[in-house]
Amino acid sequence: MDAETEKNILILLTNRFNKWWNNQTISVPAFKRRDFKYLIRKLGEPKALTLIGPRQVGKTTAVMQIIKELIEQKNVQPKRILYVQFDDVELRVLSKNNLLLDVLTVYQKYILLEDLNLINDGVYLFFDEVQRVEDWAEQVKALHAANPNIHMLATGSAGFNISQKSKETLPGRQELFTMFHLKFVDATALSCSKKTCTLDTESFSAAGYELRAGLENALKEKTFAGLFELCKAKYLSFAPMEAEINAALTRYFSKGGYPEVVITEDTSSCQKLLKGYANDVIVKDLMPWYGIRDFSTAEKLLFLLASISGEQMNVSELLKRMPGTNVLTINRYISYFESLNLIGRVPVYTGSKLGSSKHPKTYFLDVGLRNAILGVLDAPVSDTEKGHIAETVAYDHIVRLVYKLNSSSRGNISCVLGKKGEVDFLIDLPRYSLKLPIEVKFRESMGNLKGFYESAGSGMGIVVTENQLELKGGALFMPLWMFLIMC
Repeated sequence: MDAETEKNILILLTNRFNKWWNNQTISVPAFKRRDFKYLIRKLGEPKALTLIGPRQVGKTTAVMQIIKELIEQKNVQPKRILYVQFDDVELRVLSKNNLLLDVLTVYQKYILLEDLNLINDGVYLFFDEVQRVEDWAEQVKALHAANPNIHMLATGSAGFNISQKSKETLPGRQELFTMFHLKFVDATALSCSKKTCTLDTESFSAAGYELRAGLENALKEKTFAGLFELCKAKYLSFAPMEAEINAALTRYFSKGGYPEVVITEDTSSCQKLLKGYANDVIVKDLMPWYGIRDFSTAEKLLFLLASISGEQMNVSELLKRMPGTNVLTINRYISYFESLNLIGRVPVYTGSKLGSSKHPKTYFLDVGLRNAILGVLDAPVSDTEKGHIAETVAYDHIVRLVYKLNSSSRGNISCVLGKKGEVDFLIDLPRYSLKLPIEVKFRESMGNLKGFYESAGSGMGIVVTENQLELKGGALFMPLWMFLIMC
């Protein structure tokens, strides 16, 4: 690398990415999502941290908040923190050889004034959109092995590529964390931070943590008796704020949890933002990383998947609506959408390792994105449609709950579809030696729960309702808002 290139990279690193080197204040939103504390704690541990997730969910904002915290609260010297956006076009043009190596060379030579391999004090390296760097995992592995005082956090939108590369190259050396759009409790807190709100969002969030702890204790004791008493206490404490909670739930049903959408009041602007996110996934992730060339096919399939969120997915039926496309292409695109955390598939439970030949149910992870793709962001919602939306929102939160309870992915979620009845979700919880059925009944009539009770082999199950709170046998009936904050 010649001196002129070094100079230009240094200018870019100093003036665009790391303004704190010149003692400039870091401007970030005051609101911090629940993931913040977890991420900053993990950053201090020996493993490299890899943060993946869909575009626009707030990964870069979280990184900037962490950097601000390190400088202002942890007293880390600003020049011991390096942040780089590897999708920056100018940076990629400047570097003619190894992009990451060139950046680190300039950083060590002109800013850190030390060899990273020999440092005795901590240095923090933040690599944004790291999938744009060839052989990034191998280089992170080498850095991690060189010195335990190097703390690294890498982010990326192409989740499958990053997670696979991490598992192959960094086994045991990295902590992989997926950041999704905001959960209901975080979206409500963010919305309330931007306007007058009677809901005490700190107490609301704290109640969620208490309920989660209560759930974990209930699973250990194999009874919901204690959790039911806690639910009653929380129900009474938030009763004066019922109207505000219902309004927040209605907003979430419509707009979902992408941060910028949450704080945008105008519906048409929300629609434009969400459609832009969907297009970016296809253009910036699917097309370059998976070699997809047909934008229209991907766009149409995403629309069809949005239209059946909460229903069984039959590829043959999708084919009828997409003439000229074959089964292989559809299955491949669906796998890509799932790897990018846009959708999730819930297989039918059979109790057999061979699995089921029945069609899995499919869900959009963010209900706002689903609504925008269908063009129904502000459309009137029927009771039936409201039930589908409630189930979609519940699934998104159950994915997070399963991760917390099992420290694993959504692979522990299935559904029951049989002659004796159906169950929306059956969660395998090996830590607690049970399978927990969860049924979403967001309406006044509970309907047939025979299949639900038969699936509750442990005698325990959760029925998510619109506003009912009751303990009936081993089944805990709880309002959706309470279930969501518990997740």
